[in-house]
Amino acid sequence: MATVKDSAKLLEEHKAAVERIQKQVRHFHDNKKHFRVYHGSTSSTRPMNFKRDAIVDTSDMDRLFPVDLDSMTVQCEPKVPMDELAAHTLKHGVIPKIVMEFKGITVGGGYSGFSGESSMYRYGLFNNTVRDIEIVLGDGTLETASRTHNADLLEHAAGSLGTFGIVTLLTVELIPAKKYVRDDIYLVNDVDTAHKMFEEAVLDEDIHFIDGVYFGKGKIAVMFGRFVDAPPSPKDVLKKMEVHWFADTIQAKLKSHPTREKPGIVYMTTTDYLFRYDHGAFWGGKLAFQHFHVPQNALTRRLADPFMDSRTCYHALHKSGLANEYVVQDFGIPASTVTQFIAYVNETLPELQIFLAPCKTAREIGLTSRFNPRVAEVADQRIFAVGVYGRGPRDPKAFYELNRKLELRSAELLGAKLLYARTYYTEEEFWTIYDKPTYEEMRKKYKAEGLPSVFDKLQADMGPGASKRRPVRGVLETIWDKAIGNKNYLLK
Repeated sequence: MATVKDSAKLLEEHKAAVERIQKQVRHFHDNKKHFRVYHGSTSSTRPMNFKRDAIVDTSDMDRLFPVDLDSMTVQCEPKVPMDELAAHTLKHGVIPKIVMEFKGITVGGGYSGFSGESSMYRYGLFNNTVRDIEIVLGDGTLETASRTHNADLLEHAAGSLGTFGIVTLLTVELIPAKKYVRDDIYLVNDVDTAHKMFEEAVLDEDIHFIDGVYFGKGKIAVMFGRFVDAPPSPKDVLKKMEVHWFADTIQAKLKSHPTREKPGIVYMTTTDYLFRYDHGAFWGGKLAFQHFHVPQNALTRRLADPFMDSRTCYHALHKSGLANEYVVQDFGIPASTVTQFIAYVNETLPELQIFLAPCKTAREIGLTSRFNPRVAEVADQRIFAVGVYGRGPRDPKAFYELNRKLELRSAELLGAKLLYARTYYTEEEFWTIYDKPTYEEMRKKYKAEGLPSVFDKLQADMGPGASKRRPVRGVLETIWDKAIGNKNYLLK
């Protein structure tokens, strides 16, 4: 549980924790042994292999420092989750510039995993809103990085899955917020129209959040969120179950065919808006009911509700091995090819739903130095986040081929996938997409050569026997773990 205490006491505890981490890292470095960073939980869908004698444990790095309204920043350790960070800052009428949609995503995970959400068209990815970091390098040295000091380390450690060292403290930028968000919902028939509406909305200063959901051909929800002081009436605020099943709430609004002249309007508290996709992990809750052939109605949803938060969903996904048949992938696709990519996804997996959100350009968010030089061709185009989630084929070979098709098609269209998810690239394919010479040069400069590379980590997680399929037992174990408070489900 993240805690807010006296600053001096917090700093003392933080220094002691950092010294412990430095000592552990030096031990692995001196013995020339690879290690993994163990966070205690994850919002990744990759199967993960942790061994007690080959980890540095950072699961207690969850301290929150007081909000600094003068600099509009807050310092926090990497294990602080989004819901606690948002609650801490909202007490002061501010929120982080980027708040990822799942409550359990951590500050460190957001920084090292290229995370974003529906205000990234303004601010970029979460790592673009981190002003500076403190990091333990691969030899145990403690270093800092900011936009003016070791700026290349700040840039390249972001999105690197922790392969430059262990980030121990981050300074996150804040913005003013109000108590409620009004979300306007429009029904759109095609991706090109949605794209045009996104571009128009970007220019509207009153709009703060922009995203969309592709429910299928001819059925796309485009949504624009605005901060408001209060709804017209308390009755207009979405109820708990309407927020928890937000995808269904959207679809219900689409039935009235909302237009530009008359959008469907919903009001939520700012907290509910920030985490509107948390319950059921977007629309994963619906898929769980379908998988176990449980009817969906008010009673069954109410009974399942305590177990449908994203933390528990990820816990169950790892315990059950169902990630072996459910597609959970996020891609960044340039504006010129996003329509082609979505058309391809729709043809390949017509039952899937797709999350859409505009980001800044590749150049603005610092991707041009990270990927194959061909990305320079689209460096000044807006990047679109395309989240592809849904059930794939049960046959392991067919599931593997499906995911490879999605990965390779995104690369052909000069896009890239986020690496929190399962990755099926060969090593040659991976380093064709990602810029290996620059990555290795940076790792050498900052003493990270003894750490596993990004591809090493991805390959290890996808090793033989990882995440065997055991749906019923896995779900029952998840319920038991939740009941007794066991969170160490990733540690062997």
